Amino acid sequence: MTGSAPRAWRLLRTGAGAPDFNMALDEALLRGGGAPALRLYAWNPPALSLGWFQPPEAFDRQAARAAGVLLVRRPTGGGAIHHEQELTFSLTAEPGRDGYPADAVEAYRWVHGVLAQALAAVGARAREHGGSRLSTRPRDATLCFHDHTALDLVDAAGRKLAGSAQRRVGARVLHHGSLPLEVPALSPESGSVSLAAGRTVGWGELADAVTAAFAAALPAPLRPATPAPDELAEAARLVARGELLLS
Repeated sequence: MTGSAPRAWRLLRTGAGAPDFNMALDEALLRGGGAPALRLYAWNPPALSLGWFQPPEAFDRQAARAAGVLLVRRPTGGGAIHHEQELTFSLTAEPGRDGYPADAVEAYRWVHGVLAQALAAVGARAREHGGSRLSTRPRDATLCFHDHTALDLVDAAGRKLAGSAQRRVGARVLHHGSLPLEVPALSPESGSVSLAAGRTVGWGELADAVTAAFAAALPAPLRPATPAPDELAEAARLVARGELLLS
């Protein structure tokens, strides 16, 4: 596969979706085996997504409900993320093919480098946090944006602007993360794109910047598309099982 010509990537701007649908579609894209895809989306209603290894009983469900968020299970690891006013991205690809690096650490470095270019395009300067800690162990109630690893992107004050997580299944990878447009209420120590830019940055503006940055970094075209019927059907099946929502 590594010697194959790079394929065009699909650009899936799916807008705001329900929390369980968002996670189900990412899972369907991971397992579907289709062409590589960059998906950009938002959340309606807001949610607190728990990493794959986090127990739901570690979180105060009443506090989550009071904040107007649903608890949902994320298919990747890491800490909990409050998804409210943000741009969420996911990439589904085959490591070592179509421009996505084979090595996991290099993949984080590549993805975050592209995101740094996108953030700079909207006036939000970001840098790698640095240090030697490249990953995190499974955690209980840790909030992702209150925690830092070496390749996370931070603003000038050291507040986290972007982090991401991977899940590899067979020859496929799901790599996704969050770019908060405003500081989430449940993660007050987080940074945000608007805070770093010194002005309000909307979802559409940031989505355009992320799209342009990935289009410049990929070895083949990034073309607007919609999820395939079989991917939507698998997402609907996963939602119907009722196992993704935790509250």
